[in-house]
Amino acid sequence: MRHLILMGLVATSACDGSGADSGTPSPTGLEVTDSAGVRVVTNPPGDLVYAELAEEPLLSIGQLTGPDELLFGRIATARRDGAGNVIVADRQAHQIRVFDAGGRHLQTLGREGEGPGEFETLSGAWVVRYRDGTSGDSRQIIAADSELDRITLFSGEGTPMGTATLAGREDMSIRPIGLAGPDAVLSRASPFNLPDFGNLGGSITGLMGALLGGEENSRVLFVLHRLDGALADTLAEGRDPVIGTVAMGDGAFSFAIPFSPESGAAGSPHGVVVTGGTHYAISIFEDGSLRLIARLDESPPVRTDEHLERYVRGSEGSDADEAEVRERIERYHQVPLRDSLPAYTDILFAEEGEVWARRYRFADAPVARWDVFAPDGVYLGRVAVPTSFRIEEVSRGQALGVATDELGVERVQIRELTLSGS
Repeated sequence: MRHLILMGLVATSACDGSGADSGTPSPTGLEVTDSAGVRVVTNPPGDLVYAELAEEPLLSIGQLTGPDELLFGRIATARRDGAGNVIVADRQAHQIRVFDAGGRHLQTLGREGEGPGEFETLSGAWVVRYRDGTSGDSRQIIAADSELDRITLFSGEGTPMGTATLAGREDMSIRPIGLAGPDAVLSRASPFNLPDFGNLGGSITGLMGALLGGEENSRVLFVLHRLDGALADTLAEGRDPVIGTVAMGDGAFSFAIPFSPESGAAGSPHGVVVTGGTHYAISIFEDGSLRLIARLDESPPVRTDEHLERYVRGSEGSDADEAEVRERIERYHQVPLRDSLPAYTDILFAEEGEVWARRYRFADAPVARWDVFAPDGVYLGRVAVPTSFRIEEVSRGQALGVATDELGVERVQIRELTLSGS
């Protein structure tokens, strides 16, 4: 293990200039320093528009009714290969469906089961890509099953070429979240922390809190596995949302504490990017080494009681009973809440190495803000994206994602991106 970085701290401690030659701020307020060989870029707050996303798709795949291959249940991932074919992993159907660049169905891979080429919980399918952006002589797909803790390699023709079980410890749960180059799988490893049952005093609240709650139980590691399943490296440490527990009658009620930040990571041929979720900051790893830290010199909004009420009403839905809303708000007041909202909640690498990071949003927000950083850490601006459209990939001047309509029907869409000023 070459690197183990607490992501909640790296964005603040490494950017204060201590132990590094402080750079001279540019006229625009940009500051670039070096800390132990790591480039640290501090960007001034800004409201630049990087690009605009088209309202109407260039391509839409999926229907409310029709052939089975066009009916999606719950899409886990959507990606394109070098030829423009769209590869869709449907978690509910236990299938990988391949469509050509015009949306015509080409083939379906997989089914429910535990045998070769089968899935219990299909958590994603990704095209093997190299650093130059190519996918080799033939398209190869790596699919991950989070229930079986394994990955499967498919040939360009769709034939299963082999499976591998992802190595870990018995006290860790492994969840693959993407590829980090042509020969590494990026995974999220969450340790199980079993309590000392002899010291719980028979309290249900104490038992639930020890099993689920607290900062220690929110710890998560971002790790790399080789394609044979062997653990190759541990890149960074982060946090899952903190679980709170309150007494309810003779029992206990456990829940994710509102506004708990969640660390995130994404892989690509350019490396791995990680965000701690507490600051507007990203850390980029290349060949297993921390290369760059980029941040915006601004803080997430201070949390207010109005934020908590909006959170609860968004969770309960528009027809929520007022008494239930007030009861839930009171329940949340019994656990420690953060003083600020989370920062980034989703992150991805674009085709050319730019990093897209999505800011925290409420469930009722119609639009989400994505911040875009250049490969050298310089802030490029923001992109407004409807919350009904989940971006999966940014490439070829387009955004590939999953659109969900008012009936909950999912479709894979490609939408044009127009750079500001172009």
